[in-house]
Amino acid sequence: MGEFSDRLVDELIDAVKAALKKERAEQLRDVYLIGDIDKDTARASIERIRELANDGPGTITLYLNTAGGNVTDGLALHDAIQQIVSTGVGVAVVVQGMAYSMGSIVLQAASPGKRFCFPHSWIMIHEPAKWAGWQSTTAAAQHLDRLKQMQSQIYRILSARSGKPLRQIIRDAKRTDLYLDATRALEYGLVDHVLGVTHASTPIPAEATQPQSMEPTGAEPRQSEATAIATNS
Repeated sequence: MGEFSDRLVDELIDAVKAALKKERAEQLRDVYLIGDIDKDTARASIERIRELANDGPGTITLYLNTAGGNVTDGLALHDAIQQIVSTGVGVAVVVQGMAYSMGSIVLQAASPGKRFCFPHSWIMIHEPAKWAGWQSTTAAAQHLDRLKQMQSQIYRILSARSGKPLRQIIRDAKRTDLYLDATRALEYGLVDHVLGVTHASTPIPAEATQPQSMEPTGAEPRQSEATAIATNS
């Protein structure tokens, strides 16, 4: 009986541990990528996302606040997320702060309908040549063919997820750095939802920025010096 009881206790302990592990995994399925996208941050994010995917089918949330980084490392993270999504595990990507350059590409790897940003976040896309990681135009020229292939990959990812024609994506990216606030990123098709309260990104009227006279409340309007002289003459 003693051995039987010990076995039951052990099985009960194992069951409790498994339940706690499952609960913890479901509650802590968040991954944070803060800072530049490089081989270390990309590897850490990929390893953590894969670990969470193996723990269960619940949605994984990747929070982004990055100015971008290395193209190949960003594409590696993008492809790893897409591969996990293809297995049926949901991956949401949330921009908190900014998703510039390669950050905007990682954002596009999210499951359908799960690209989010906070109201005061910013997203920026531009020509991949500007962020290929090469230190000189000479080095870029030596890798021109590879650069063109990277540009094509980047433009096609943006076009496929935004719904914008490929020609428009290329035109907008080549013209200048295209900065979009949360509302405009939603309109452009780079995010699916803006979290929380949003405010229209219209410019502040010029008159609202002009200094106002500080008349005391209830005071009579002051006359100009010329008016006062005319009244008294």
